[in-house]
Amino acid sequence: MRAADIGTSRVIQLNESSTINEAARTMRQHDVGCVVTMKNTLAGVLPSGIVTDRDLAIRFLAKDLGDEKNLHDIQSLPLVTCHADATMDELVGMMLGRHVRRVPIVDGEGQLIGIVCLDDVMAALAELLAKSR
Repeated sequence: MRAADIGTSRVIQLNESSTINEAARTMRQHDVGCVVTMKNTLAGVLPSGIVTDRDLAIRFLAKDLGDEKNLHDIQSLPLVTCHADATMDELVGMMLGRHVRRVPIVDGEGQLIGIVCLDDVMAALAELLAKSR
């Protein structure tokens, strides 16, 4: 199984200059645990980082940074990404090696095309185990 097979193309994105409060409201509205932060570059709008619900709690609320901060200030960097053809072994290796639970999927030009979460990997592994019985 490949990243494109187990991930989702539904990725919630916000510009890295968006406010932290906007990110929290967006996560609640879409019932997701992260937003991928995007940055305008010469190559177009590309993913620049990721902000998770844990980032909001640990990097923002626990440090009492005030209401004026934006996503650029708390996003997880460097962003760990994979390509659509990344194997399950590669995904698990990335997640374990880099201590991340979410890996955005990018195309050859770095454009965001999806995301794979640890839950997606676990579900795919369970499916593979069930088929092997």
